[in-house]
Amino acid sequence: MMLTRLLAYLTNHVIAWVPSYSVRHAWYRFVLGARVGATSSLLMGTRFYFYRLFGRGAGGLSVGEHCIVNRGCYFDLRGGITLGDNVSVSPEVSFITSQHLVDDPEFGIEDAPITIGDRAWIGSRVTILPGVTIGEGAVVAAGAVVAKDVEAFAVVGGTPAKKIRERARSLNYTLDFRPLFE
Repeated sequence: MMLTRLLAYLTNHVIAWVPSYSVRHAWYRFVLGARVGATSSLLMGTRFYFYRLFGRGAGGLSVGEHCIVNRGCYFDLRGGITLGDNVSVSPEVSFITSQHLVDDPEFGIEDAPITIGDRAWIGSRVTILPGVTIGEGAVVAAGAVVAKDVEAFAVVGGTPAKKIRERARSLNYTLDFRPLFE
């Protein structure tokens, strides 16, 4: 337990601020056991919460190719998080995969994974709650709280997030954003 807490401290207060993708991504892969696509970018200030290590390539975090995770995002890895390919995550998004059971006399906890489909776009300061799946090409507007699954190509917003409209289905872009010193 003490080793895990030390690794969490180093991850969030030292490694997260190293201005080198190579160093940060190597730490995430080889120390935390995350899968991070070679063409993806997790910018500085990304924070992780975990209470156990997941082993190389198992559980925790899986990020596809050509994803961008902007500054200040928070990943609760207890339930597992999967990002597809070409996912754009704006600044200060929170992925929450664990929650207390409000009616449990023991105040127990349940973990549930979050899955984000290919070419989804998550706006700034969105909160995604445990067990949510956001479909391919979906857009979540800034500040939304996502408590239920979002269908493919839906545009949702609000608290709780509700469908606003459909997004074009003919998406073919590739994200390639790797700013220096980020």
